Amino acid sequence: MAPTSFLTTGDGDIILRAGQEPDSKHDFRVHKFILSLASPIFKDMLTLPQPPNQNDAEQPDTPVVDISDSPEILDVILRFIYPGVEPPKLTVLSTVFDVLSAVDKYDIISMRPVLADALKSFVDAEPFRVYIAACRFGFLKEAKAAARALTPRQINLSERYEKDVRHITGTDLYRLLWFVQRREQLGLLSISDFFSLDPGDYDNPCQKHWDDRKSLYAQLEGGVQDMFKINPRVRLDAPNAVLDALPPLHGCILAPLDEDEDEDMDEGGRRIDCHLQPSFIRRRLSQLTKELDRLNNTLIKIAFEKEF
Repeated sequence: MAPTSFLTTGDGDIILRAGQEPDSKHDFRVHKFILSLASPIFKDMLTLPQPPNQNDAEQPDTPVVDISDSPEILDVILRFIYPGVEPPKLTVLSTVFDVLSAVDKYDIISMRPVLADALKSFVDAEPFRVYIAACRFGFLKEAKAAARALTPRQINLSERYEKDVRHITGTDLYRLLWFVQRREQLGLLSISDFFSLDPGDYDNPCQKHWDDRKSLYAQLEGGVQDMFKINPRVRLDAPNAVLDALPPLHGCILAPLDEDEDEDMDEGGRRIDCHLQPSFIRRRLSQLTKELDRLNNTLIKIAFEKEF
């Protein structure tokens, strides 16, 4: 963002001088009234005597307040709190972090919902960093959303995340580790249970394809477990991708995947619940999705209510 694009007003009665290095400082001429409405910290700060602006010959009496935040971050905050000014789009996660830090410092409550939404938009791309920021700034809903998106392999404590990780408590980190590891462990067991079939498990009029059934369900179990480990939020009740990854099915396949289940009947009007039939597999995957959702919800509740 070029300095010429920074928000400033010609009739402002206070100058905020942002930046730490002399060559990076920038003056924002703004209004005490708007700053005081947005932030109790600004309000208290502006009650203190401020030195005049010696750099402005035209308006030398305008008081100056030095701000350590970068001009870019202060500009974002001003655009959010000023009426009639279009707020910027926050498309970089590190910018969201810096703005959150400044907003927290100045106690600008009105910006918290906007920044919470901005955080949530990065859950799919960088769930671990979102979780850290959400815990640090007290966004419980966003912390849970980020935790749901994470797998054990995405929790990275390398030097790349050192600056972020130092802001998270040991309890919040352990809470996350407990949740993602427990969910994967129990989720894989649930998937295995759902695809473990014995010949007498169901009232199945078609018992002659037992070997085909065992082979198919072993492949289904492995495929679904792999999907779950990569993305624990995967929806299995739309199983076309799961079935398409398998070799052609054999046995009493009476209806393709996209036909109605009502057609899966024998001549006597009884449902043919053949385990090799796509409609039956679809129902099983739908049941499994509900089970994994229930597990996810139960564990996330425990993780964020349990005293570790």
